[in-house]
Amino acid sequence: MHEIIKLIEPIWKKYYMRIVRLELAPRSEHAFWLEMAEEALQVLGASCSPRRLLADWPHFRFLEPQPGAHTLLTRLKLLGYRTAVYANTGPSLRRCLDYHGFGRLIDHAFPCNEVGYIKPDGRGYRLVAKLMGVEPGEIVYFDDDEYNIRSARAGGYRAYLVRPGQPGPEIVTNHEQIFEILRR
Repeated sequence: MHEIIKLIEPIWKKYYMRIVRLELAPRSEHAFWLEMAEEALQVLGASCSPRRLLADWPHFRFLEPQPGAHTLLTRLKLLGYRTAVYANTGPSLRRCLDYHGFGRLIDHAFPCNEVGYIKPDGRGYRLVAKLMGVEPGEIVYFDDDEYNIRSARAGGYRAYLVRPGQPGPEIVTNHEQIFEILRR
């Protein structure tokens, strides 16, 4: 499997750049993934159809949720918190969340192509707050990218860097720290 991933990684990078350049419109996402699947199948020398590949192996099947994420989100919902995801991804973000069992645990899903800005553009953070109907300072935001954290903070969010197992100043290393932050 590792060899296959190495072969198609350049293809993924090329198509991912189209996502972050906001070239992926909601109505064209299926065609986008079909085109990528066709190119990957050619590189691999495989004979199945791109439609069959996507039916059996949707792109989000390869994403691996953080260990403990389901438990964390379940606890947050039980405690009455609203949850949201803002991601540099395509319009199928909600389907991806559903596939991995997070659909009922996430109140709002904001793929960058629908927001109109990619992270870390601060305009996206401001728009997400507006779409949620809250002030930026009411949002407690967690991300694993320092640039996204800086931008979210500049936009008024209470933002925290998450790096499980990598302690440091102002770094969230475990889920219990999230609850400590929320109690503040």
